Amino acid sequence: MNGAEAARSTSVFLGVDLGWSTGATGLAAVDETGRLTGSACARTDDQIAEWIAAQPGHVVVAAVDAPLIVPNETGQRVPERLIGQAFGGFGASAHTSNHTRFPGGDTRAMRLAQHFGWAVDPRTPTGGDVGVCIEVYPHPALVGLFELPYRLDYKKGNDQRRAPGFRLFVQHLESIPELALLSNPRWAELKQALAAPRRGDLTRVEDELDAIVCAHLAWLWHHRRSALEVYGDVEVGYIVAPPPPLHRPQQPERSGGLASVPTPGRFERVVRGRPTGYSAGVNEQRWKADLRSAFSGCTLPAGCRVQVELEFLLGQDQRGRNEPDLDNLIKAAIDALDGVLGVRTGTGLRVEADDVRVDRIAASKRHAGENEDPGARITVAEL
Repeated sequence: MNGAEAARSTSVFLGVDLGWSTGATGLAAVDETGRLTGSACARTDDQIAEWIAAQPGHVVVAAVDAPLIVPNETGQRVPERLIGQAFGGFGASAHTSNHTRFPGGDTRAMRLAQHFGWAVDPRTPTGGDVGVCIEVYPHPALVGLFELPYRLDYKKGNDQRRAPGFRLFVQHLESIPELALLSNPRWAELKQALAAPRRGDLTRVEDELDAIVCAHLAWLWHHRRSALEVYGDVEVGYIVAPPPPLHRPQQPERSGGLASVPTPGRFERVVRGRPTGYSAGVNEQRWKADLRSAFSGCTLPAGCRVQVELEFLLGQDQRGRNEPDLDNLIKAAIDALDGVLGVRTGTGLRVEADDVRVDRIAASKRHAGENEDPGARITVAEL
C-alpha cells in the first residue's frame, strides 16, 4: 500500500464550528475510534480548507455548526421550528436563517461542502468514496447527549458569568470515553486557558469546544446512527441532533446575576475485558475488578435515584453453553458499581452495590465484531 492509499484508508470525522459568514471557526478531528486527533481555530475560508486538507485520511463525515441548506425566503426554516419544539423548553432553540441573511440560499457551509465534494443529503450512506456533510447544533446536542436539565450557559456574558458553564462543558466532554481527551496535548492547553483566561480566551476556546462536540456527532452519525435524529430533510433544510430528554426542563435560578441549575451526575465508561455473569467464580471477580477500575473516582450523590444502561460485547468464544444470560450479566455488572452507588449493607463478606437505588435499567448483549474488543459500555446516571 503506497502513502496515498494508506491515507485514504484512514477514516477522519470532522467537526466545524463555522462562522456564518466570516469570523472565527473552530475545527476538530477524531479518528475511527472516536479519539480526538486535533483541534484548532481559523478565520478565513482558505485557512479552514488548508487545515481540513492536512488531516491524514479520508473524511467520512463532516458535521458543521452553521446553516447548510436554506431554501426559505423569509421566516424560520422547518428544522429550526422542529428544534425549537423539541428543545425550546431546555433553552436550546435554533437561530433563524433565511434568504435575508443568505441571499439566494448561498451559505458558507454549502460552499465548504462543495469545495471538498461532500454530499449534503443525510440519506447518503457513510463510509463510501464520497464524504458526507451534515448540519448540527451543539446546544441541543449537549442537552440530548447528557440529558441536561437546561442548556449549558457558557456563550454570553463576562468571564465570571461564563466560567461555571465552561466547567460543566469540560466535565461532560471528558466523560465521553471515545474522545480520550485526558491524553490529548491540545486538550491540556485548552483547559489551561480556561483555568486562567486572558481577554478573548473564552471565546477562542468556546469555538474549539463546540467543534469537538461537532466532531463527536460526526463520529456518531457513522458509528451509532440510532443515537441521532434528523430534524427536517434535504429539501427544506435539516439539523442532526439527539432526541430530547424525557424529563421536563428545569430553568436555572439566577442569584447575583449568575445562573445555577443542578446538573444530574452521569458517568459513561467503556470497560475492556470478558463480560461475565453472576456466580461465575474467579472469572466474575476478574470482570468486576475491571469494572471497578473503569469507574474509579465516580460517585453519585447519596440517596439519589439511578438509571443504568449496559451494552455488553461478548467474546467470540462466549457462544453456545459458554454464552452468559443477560440477567446474570446485569447483576454482576451492577454489583460491581459499589463505588458509584455505595455499598449495600447486610450482605456479609460479599461486597454489593446499593442497587435498590436503581429504578431504570436498559441492557443489551451481542458478540464483538471483527475489529471490536470484548467488554461493555456502561452509563450510570442520576434520575
